[in-house]
Amino acid sequence: MATGGRVPAWDAAVRLLHAALAALVLLNLVRDDGDLWHRRAGYVAMGVVLARLLWAALHRGGPSGLAALRPSPARTLAYLRAGAPRTAGHNPLGVWMIWLLWTLVLALGLSGWMSRLDAFWGDERVHTVHAWLADALMVAVFAHLAGIATMSLRWRVNLAASMGWVRQRPGGEDGMP
Repeated sequence: MATGGRVPAWDAAVRLLHAALAALVLLNLVRDDGDLWHRRAGYVAMGVVLARLLWAALHRGGPSGLAALRPSPARTLAYLRAGAPRTAGHNPLGVWMIWLLWTLVLALGLSGWMSRLDAFWGDERVHTVHAWLADALMVAVFAHLAGIATMSLRWRVNLAASMGWVRQRPGGEDGMP
């Protein structure tokens, strides 16, 4: 719902799914012993990623849709050549990060599930891959947060708040997310 000519930066489904995934990743960072809660959180995180992909497929237009999440090397280079200008929605670098994070979460869920199968019982390679993917996810999360902080400072806006309650003018041209 618009307020004073402003609209939410992200729709409610995107904000909810983002918050859920962040909480689940944080939970599994803290509970990394492979217990029942760790496994459940990992499987739910996979479901959140799949739900977000479904939402993107159903929500064709705007920053939530699949078209806005299509990575493009050409668009990324053009964006960087233009000096990384303020964008409504995810910028091309953010799109690459989204796919990296989602891929890592799905791969972690798959490798965690595989580690519980009889076919891989005692096979340390699955556990090694799972541990490597978990480390890669943490690095990607920190890079994601650093990117948000960097672009928030560069553009003088609070990008983190756009996943919550902050509203913007349509298109985000006013410098407020």
